[in-house]
Parts: sequence; C-alpha cells; structure tokens
Amino acid sequence: MKKIVSVPGYRIAEEIYTGARTQIYRGIRESDRLPVTIELVRTSVPSGKELMQIWHKYDIGKDLDLPYVIKTLALEPYQNSYALILEDCDSI
Repeated sequence: MKKIVSVPGYRIAEEIYTGARTQIYRGIRESDRLPVTIELVRTSVPSGKELMQIWHKYDIGKDLDLPYVIKTLALEPYQNSYALILEDCDSI
C-alpha cells in the first residue's frame, strides 16, 4: 500500500519516480494552478546529509535562469524535511 502524500499548498496528481532516497511527484500549486514537480526525501527522519542535499539543490537552482534548465520554485517545509518544488516540464 502506497503512503498518501500531502504537501500543504499543493495538490498531488501522480507519483512519477521512486528511488532509494527520493520520491518525485507531479502536482499543482493551489495558489495559481501552476503545474509543478515535487521532490521529497523518502525517509521519515532524514539524516543531516539528506537535508543538506535537498537544501543544496534548492540553493543552487533558485538563482539559475537559463534555457533548458528546470526552474527551482521553492523549498517548503514538509514533515521532518523539505519538499523541493520545481517547474513541471512534463517529462519523466
């Protein structure tokens, strides 16, 4: 049975990837109906290293504005970790 994921401010549409460390979902930002991709750390109590990795992805991507690079939109608190919010480029 799959765990139901709920990130405040976002509606999850589908799971598109589950790896050893992360899960990625496609969804909609409720405030403006923008399609997004949401990356979550899989463990319920992530290590400091896992938290730093997702924060680092956000920190590097938030200032990039380049063609062909997925835009990093936000880093939202999620349970004991963060949800990395990216633009949805409609790919897997």
